[in-house]
Amino acid sequence: MADQRLHPPGRDPAPFLGVLAERCGRRRVFTWALWLFTAGSAAAALAPGISLLIVARLVQGVGAAAITPLSLTLVTTVIPPRRRPVMLGVWGSLGAVAIAVGPLVGGAVLMWGGWRQVFWLNLPLGCILALAARRCLPEHAKPAAEARGRPSGHAPRRLLGRLPGRSRLWHVHACGFLLHAAVFGTVLYLVQFPQEVQEQNAWEAGWRILPWTALPVLIAPLAGVVMGRSGARAVLAAGCALTSVSCLWFALVLEPGTPYLAQLPGLVAGGAGMALYFTAAPQSLVDQAPPARLDVASGFNTSVREAGAMIGVAIASVLFAQHAAVLGPVSFTSGLTAVCWAGAALAAAATAAAVLVPASAASTGTAPAPTEEVTERLNC
Repeated sequence: MADQRLHPPGRDPAPFLGVLAERCGRRRVFTWALWLFTAGSAAAALAPGISLLIVARLVQGVGAAAITPLSLTLVTTVIPPRRRPVMLGVWGSLGAVAIAVGPLVGGAVLMWGGWRQVFWLNLPLGCILALAARRCLPEHAKPAAEARGRPSGHAPRRLLGRLPGRSRLWHVHACGFLLHAAVFGTVLYLVQFPQEVQEQNAWEAGWRILPWTALPVLIAPLAGVVMGRSGARAVLAAGCALTSVSCLWFALVLEPGTPYLAQLPGLVAGGAGMALYFTAAPQSLVDQAPPARLDVASGFNTSVREAGAMIGVAIASVLFAQHAAVLGPVSFTSGLTAVCWAGAALAAAATAAAVLVPASAASTGTAPAPTEEVTERLNC
């Protein structure tokens, strides 16, 4: 599900869905988003042509824009602060599972089924998740205007006016923007290298890229434990630095005939970097965002990261087109090498942004707020 997001052109809806969640309730909006994503998946599977397929993907994008940020705020609401770093590691590893399984399942479905089956797979999963969310998740949020005893018409303006305006948040946003630009731009062509250059099929290519995509499943929970002691900033910076090292490795060693063992260090470094980043990024956001504005800040952060991914893909496409003017293994490798150099530079910039993120409570020795206080402030 996570790999099938399409964001509409123009403004990303995630920040405004965060505002809606503060007013209508996180569980309610999260459940609506799951049903909307599932309905979009069914419509995409049934689409008779490209126009209706695009419309269906647009519906999926609106639903997906709310799922990720609201899942983060739901975790922070129900988990006690002292256990939160470990659970955010689990949260990050579950996202990594989706990334790891996606290429394998997608390759298998395309080989033995068709593209419509990719969307049909979302249908039972989406229904189960929506029903489980409705039954199992607590509803903490109240309408903001009702909780504060103010007219409801002023709530959206007040919330939007304080979107994520604290300066310390911008380092977290910048880090996410730069790292997503580096990773998505590089991975777009890196996953094609086994097929286009080394003549592997989609199934084999999925297995070859598995060290990058599956390693977060193993590392993320352990990184959550480390983050609980050292704070999020160190883990965040280490993840970005390893991603830069991974891109740099590929830029230096890739040739049309490069054996898989020579590629493996880059894949392992990239997987470890993803694990550390996706574990620490949610905690960094929770540490820096005002608790009562966490929904909006999380939605805005999602928008910034997705914008970084789109810009990274655009930069990679331009670089690849300039260095791969003709078809062939040598030309493809030349274009990919240029993309990897750019990815290394962007990830290095993300590392610098991560270092500038203010220290969290774990690294400064400040005791976290009690769970009841955090929940009360989130409900305001």
